Amino acid sequence: MSSNPSSLDKHPFFERWHDPVSGVVSYILKERVAPLQQSFYFTNASVSPDEKWLWFYCSYPPNQTPTLGCVSLDSENPVIKHFPQSGFTSGSPMVAPEGDAVYFTAGSGVYKLSLDGHVEVVCALSKEQIGRRHFSRIVTHLTMSADGKYFLLDGDFGNFWWVGIGDIQSGEVTILKTFANHHDHAQFSPVDSNLFSISQDHWSDKITGQRFPLNHRLWLMDIQQTRFEALSTKDWYSHNSDCTHEWWARDGRLCWVDYKKGAFEADPYTLETTHVWNRSMCHAHCSADRRYWCADENPYKWATEDVQILFYDRIEKKEKHIVTAMPQPKVPQNLYRLDPPYCSRDTNHLDPHPHFSPKGTWITYTTMVRGEVDVALCPVEPLK
Repeated sequence: MSSNPSSLDKHPFFERWHDPVSGVVSYILKERVAPLQQSFYFTNASVSPDEKWLWFYCSYPPNQTPTLGCVSLDSENPVIKHFPQSGFTSGSPMVAPEGDAVYFTAGSGVYKLSLDGHVEVVCALSKEQIGRRHFSRIVTHLTMSADGKYFLLDGDFGNFWWVGIGDIQSGEVTILKTFANHHDHAQFSPVDSNLFSISQDHWSDKITGQRFPLNHRLWLMDIQQTRFEALSTKDWYSHNSDCTHEWWARDGRLCWVDYKKGAFEADPYTLETTHVWNRSMCHAHCSADRRYWCADENPYKWATEDVQILFYDRIEKKEKHIVTAMPQPKVPQNLYRLDPPYCSRDTNHLDPHPHFSPKGTWITYTTMVRGEVDVALCPVEPLK
């Protein structure tokens, strides 16, 4: 069954793959419903909380709007589905806590998609809130408050940005604060219904094209709007810090990557910070107990270097390669005669984005080792 990794050896939709150097085993989804199939962005699990379903992004280059697919992890019930009605914006999708549905954003709304294909709107910005202004997203990544009442939303109106909450019961959206510079990647704490993180990002003026840098990447805020502070005021981005790619650990620690220094975690109340994994990396994630970590290094260098997928035990201080050398993604030549940027890490955001499944059974990531863009599951237990 889904909780037993060896069951995928019998699953007709998955192919067993060994890294030729480390020998670590992954299972690659070989059954296709789209030319490009990739894992979720690492802040949201690709595997459902009950670990019965693997959800993934589907893309049809040169169409740049991805959709959703899912596959049963039960080898005795090998079902795979594609949902063309689920075209979503940003890296928004989040598997529902019940496991039998997924949330995604399109236009000005948040939608719920059930396994039977039924779609319903959950919450949306009103016409009055939009006010005929241009906006490109309603959220970066969907997260739900710990009490299950709200979605945290972040987006833009013209040349300023905002953060707000979407009431899941009433469907109303409340804008909490607007910003004169780019803030995104807002994420609820998984244990404190009032607390959330939000990131400052680089941005370009939408009329002049003038580029502006960020100063402090990580900020802490709350729904009640009694808190708005940088996690570390001493970290000045691109001077003494390359802090980026943040997520919440299951127990409420805020975690992030510094490209050069590695992975960190902090108590969001005392701000006490621990340097967990000291090495260069790009995206990272941790298990529920924060003992085990995974990361990719480094898709931003793909033009000159193959990417590594890494596993780390912080107690034993041991590191393993899940993938030793992943090649740069290529367009599926059997379907399209297109060159980049129609299929590139920038256009389709084809970074590996490794992350743990809810129960810690798998590390999910996007892989290119078969010459296509595929979803992979690596069993965690053999890595320990």
